Amino acid sequence: MSSPRVGRGWAFGLWAIGSLCGLALLWQSFEVYFNLGSQTPVPSKSDIARYDVTAILCVGSVIAALVISILRRSVWLIVFSSILVVMALGGSVLFAVPAGRWAPPEPTSEPLSPYYKPCYSGSGDCN
Repeated sequence: MSSPRVGRGWAFGLWAIGSLCGLALLWQSFEVYFNLGSQTPVPSKSDIARYDVTAILCVGSVIAALVISILRRSVWLIVFSSILVVMALGGSVLFAVPAGRWAPPEPTSEPLSPYYKPCYSGSGDCN
């Protein structure tokens, strides 16, 4: 079995990758949506793909660090990795491209016909 230092080294390296990818998510969201006074831009397919790859790397690396921490049975590594997993998941949702991608879609309703005539109880005009 390898030494505990090797496990810690892998965890630290994965934490660094996850943290850098988290900062990259923030930068990508800023880059796509920052504008002064104009309409909110629509992200391109390449912006969305770049977000997907970065989010997968961010969350995947901190989850891998958590797994290594659990295998090493180091309490402080597990605690810190768990915090980073929560932060990575939160950052991935908060800085999502396109914005609101994880929110349920708003219900849509069809506009009323111009010939619609409401029917009131007792009016005698109902069909």
